[in-house]
Amino acid sequence: MTVLLRSRSLMKGIFHHGGNSEDFKEGKGINRHACVITHSPSATTLADWEDDDSHNYQCSDAAIDEPPTNSEAHLNLPPIIDDCTELDHSRRVETAESHGFTFDEAHGVESILHALTPHERQFLADDNMPLRHYRAEKGNLNEAIRKIKSTLKWREEFAVEDIKRCFDKNTDGLSHKKREELNQLAGVIAQENETGKIYCRGYDKEGRAILYLTPGKENSTNEWNNMRHLVYHLERAIACTRRKSGREKVCIVIRYQGFKLRNAPPISTVKHTLTILQSHYPERMYRAYICDPPFVFRSFWNIIKHFIDPATLEKIAFCAGKEGNVVLERDFDTSTTEKQAGGTTKLREFCSKEFLFGTLFHWGFDEKQG
Repeated sequence: MTVLLRSRSLMKGIFHHGGNSEDFKEGKGINRHACVITHSPSATTLADWEDDDSHNYQCSDAAIDEPPTNSEAHLNLPPIIDDCTELDHSRRVETAESHGFTFDEAHGVESILHALTPHERQFLADDNMPLRHYRAEKGNLNEAIRKIKSTLKWREEFAVEDIKRCFDKNTDGLSHKKREELNQLAGVIAQENETGKIYCRGYDKEGRAILYLTPGKENSTNEWNNMRHLVYHLERAIACTRRKSGREKVCIVIRYQGFKLRNAPPISTVKHTLTILQSHYPERMYRAYICDPPFVFRSFWNIIKHFIDPATLEKIAFCAGKEGNVVLERDFDTSTTEKQAGGTTKLREFCSKEFLFGTLFHWGFDEKQG
């Protein structure tokens, strides 16, 4: 059995089990691990990382016994609920007509599907993806077709499906090369997630998953890996929402505790993030809540807001003080949310290894599974 080792110090190597095949069956060999996922110079494998006390996480050891999976085959999913309101629809019709388009969703979806090649259709995220792109372009059919083709190409090249399944321990039928690739991806995402800068936990009152982002916990300058980490959590939040309520959108809570301008991400990273959110995940964000932003955030916001689409800007709520709490209490059961989202109950500290390696893909952190 072979395992790629990857560490923050860029150490690379090959790890072979020391026994013969019978020794391995009897548990005398070395188990396969996704590797290196730590800042600690003493931890070189997942097993070392799990035993490293420096993380000081309150993890449940029992929680990592069950292998995570992103398969929906075992789930009893609820019917899909359209998150589009009558006001949303009327605005799209009005905008379409003002630009000389006729807003017809059934015709639009049919036309988009007809424009896709069989190869492109393989990378559709789900059956409603054409509808989301048509709605995002407010009836501009040519633009909707252009953008969905761009997104399908991106999903293939960015290996979104591999990112989704890299922690799935059911690797039956996969080649040795593919298993190594997935192990590498798992190592990258686990390393990016060490500080808990992004994760899913809980839901709003209508069953949309909450994705917590804390930019002050940024631990990486690798833009590519940062984006893979982001995509993993977007896909996971979408999956949690689908299982919980049948809805298609997610909530994003951004907490700027510890944020300083000197550790603000480069503009290229900001643009890359916005491109992914706006171009490749249209109609997926219900609302973003920027909670208790510090004074220094104003300078950062004045720069990045010019790159945000007006439709997205409408979905951003700044939550500070009593007025901010009113918004949070309106949308969330604050007895179940974290403090930065107006939470009134002390919750378990986030544990990265439990969330990534021991929690099913369609469940958030500290959520009862099954």
